[in-house]
Amino acid sequence: MITISMMDANSFVEGVTLDKVAYKLRFNWSDVAGHWFLDVCDDKNKDIINGVSVVPNFPLLNQYKRIGGLPPGELMAIVTDDGDIIGRQDFVNGRAVLVYMPEEELKNALE
Repeated sequence: MITISMMDANSFVEGVTLDKVAYKLRFNWSDVAGHWFLDVCDDKNKDIINGVSVVPNFPLLNQYKRIGGLPPGELMAIVTDDGDIIGRQDFVNGRAVLVYMPEEELKNALE
């Protein structure tokens, strides 16, 4: 499992390598909606998916797997309590962590 770092900013891009492929993850906080949105781009900043709601303890990419170019593993925002939302500061203060489970680990977990 890979932990993805999150900045203390309302909007930022994080470059990551997932299953040996470079991606850019763009995070945007919405004051109106009260939660984070995620865009996944290739290493040349071409959009693959946009506007994914970052919800706790749920596979974020699974519903988009039919779209080509996504990492074969899974992204999840894990929270340490029973909360059903992730606040603006939760990735910074440690209440939430964004993780990626590589394809091989995901296969082993499902066996």
